[in-house]
Amino acid sequence: MTMLATAAAPPTALLVKLAARPDFTTVNAMPRGAERKQAAYTAIAATAASSQAPFIALAEQLKASGAVTGYETLVSPNMLVVTPAAGKAQAVAQAFQGAQGVKAVYSNRDGMKVGAGGVLAGLTPGASTKGFDVVDEPVVEVAPPTTHPYGVDLVGAPAAWAQGADGHGLVFGSIDTGADVTHEAIAAKYRGRQADGTLSDDYNFFDPSKTGAGAHDSDQHGTHTIGTVLGDGTGVAPKATFISAIGLAGNVDSTLKSLQWMLAPTKVDGSAPDPTKAPDVVGMSWWTGSPKEDLFLENLQDLRAAGIEPVKSAGNNGPAAQSISSPGQYPELLAAAAVDAGGNAASFSSRGPAPYPAGSTTPKPDFAAPGVDVISSLPGNKYGKMSGTSMAQPHLSGVILDVLSKYPQLTHDQLNEALKAGAVDKGAAGFDPVYGNGLVNLPATLAAAAKLLGQA
Repeated sequence: MTMLATAAAPPTALLVKLAARPDFTTVNAMPRGAERKQAAYTAIAATAASSQAPFIALAEQLKASGAVTGYETLVSPNMLVVTPAAGKAQAVAQAFQGAQGVKAVYSNRDGMKVGAGGVLAGLTPGASTKGFDVVDEPVVEVAPPTTHPYGVDLVGAPAAWAQGADGHGLVFGSIDTGADVTHEAIAAKYRGRQADGTLSDDYNFFDPSKTGAGAHDSDQHGTHTIGTVLGDGTGVAPKATFISAIGLAGNVDSTLKSLQWMLAPTKVDGSAPDPTKAPDVVGMSWWTGSPKEDLFLENLQDLRAAGIEPVKSAGNNGPAAQSISSPGQYPELLAAAAVDAGGNAASFSSRGPAPYPAGSTTPKPDFAAPGVDVISSLPGNKYGKMSGTSMAQPHLSGVILDVLSKYPQLTHDQLNEALKAGAVDKGAAGFDPVYGNGLVNLPATLAAAAKLLGQA
């Protein structure tokens, strides 16, 4: 598991999450598509606008007193990101914790809740706790593949393509290290590529650090995972397109902002959010925060309300039990365990159940997918092998894109049921904490989906 560390910084901001939530009853009954995405975002934004006013006033009062140096608001989750002045973090945390309508206050450094009285070690400067679910070893570069990487065949993708289930018309949203949008395997799949070959990053690329560098990969992890989803010669859903956010570029608010951006992408300058340009599947192959916390819960609920499927790597903390990495613990997303070319569980793949909610457990992982020695794209028109549940997530994401491209009318519950019915049972009979519901299999899943929809 690769860890990212940031240098010591001024006292961290506070993430003040509000309790007010939209009523999604009507939205949840809508079919997938642009209208549902718009309706969900409208409800989310309206709730934020109506509930944040008194907390903005409190932040302004604290700013006038010198206790706060600045703040900003998020729509998803319904939150204020408040930066205390030096030495004032605990007092500011207490001020918000005592306000009616505040659900919780978290440290922006590590995503942990601030305890009663505002006391938390995370309020002091230090390294961020975050990283990617890839085995920490040198990447082995390889020649451009002349046949599909084994994972494409192991999930049965070619047989699905023959049925027209190839991801066409759908968009993958990658929250990762960005993407080399000039790579031969994925260049044509970047939604920001115009008909004349020029690039437009508006609504297609998000960098919360605002470097102004344009679409790029800050490492190589993002280009690799995207290639497994949809790359020419490497991808499970080769007709899908993608958009990209650099999601772990700073503290936890960078990740929250990336999730919010996936709900309603914006222009490069952050203006004019447009939920109709949101992706259909969001893939995450990273970890941050605690698998016992609810920090990301509302982000995932909002994506699901919009008809967007979030998919996460299960984590690389195996073979220990209850080792799912955050935010893989939530029922609102699908977490992918990793198997090798023989379909056997990788020793590093995190095991369930997830220790969430506090004092209880959630059955995880959800499914298994290829994640050992996976060949995919690397920046600079290179290719390489990587291992980790980071590599399993894009296989599962590609499978979902394929299924929804053929059966877009599937609800989330129907999609999950079809994936379960089609999965190859592994390990202990039925669901187990190593493989979840089993190794995903596209042809069997498509057959199950057709049966569910009365088209078999």
